[in-house]
Amino acid sequence: MSSRKIPLTNGEYYHVFNRGVDKRSIYSNKEQLYYFFKSLYLLNTTDQSSGQSLTRKNLVSEDNVELVSIVAYALLPNHFHLLLKQEVDDGIAKFMQKLGTSYTMFFNKQENRSGALFQGKFKANHLSGDFALPVLSAYVNLNYKHHKINPNKQLIKTSLFEYFDEELGDRICSQTEIDAIIAESGGLSDYKNMIKQASMSFANNKGATLSFDDFEF
Repeated sequence: MSSRKIPLTNGEYYHVFNRGVDKRSIYSNKEQLYYFFKSLYLLNTTDQSSGQSLTRKNLVSEDNVELVSIVAYALLPNHFHLLLKQEVDDGIAKFMQKLGTSYTMFFNKQENRSGALFQGKFKANHLSGDFALPVLSAYVNLNYKHHKINPNKQLIKTSLFEYFDEELGDRICSQTEIDAIIAESGGLSDYKNMIKQASMSFANNKGATLSFDDFEF
């Protein structure tokens, strides 16, 4: 396994991201978006039998050991962001290799194409410092706001509603990690206020403008 400029260490947190090659869309329909989302938890295992396909039953065994803890995610039309905690040696690298290979095979088959889908290897930034996790969770959960992406018109999915305890579908983030971030922020109400303010700052850095009226919570 090739070395990385940033070592990936057990128990540490990382912002992991990648985009489509040539900035192309990586989801053409809801089925593809859901396949990628489903892959995030079905391939998060040290079980070698999970391989690269989700077509087999019982991919995650009862004695499953997770490669990573998923802390937050954002799946956007041409890129994705993940906030991950590495749980085992090489956990993030193995997880991302399985995720990228599985989804690219699925996407290429559906789209009748071949070749790479993602722009090289995934990128990873190590998190450190006070309040790093709450701030990065804001960046990930509301990333579509910074890009002015309308969730009613384009395919997106984030972990925001898992943080609000309002997710009606599958929940894939570590509840322990979410609870710790909410507590560090001073409670859910303070967390909501913080992520609005952080998002307005993030958007401004991208040359966009957000106000409190742009948030639905």
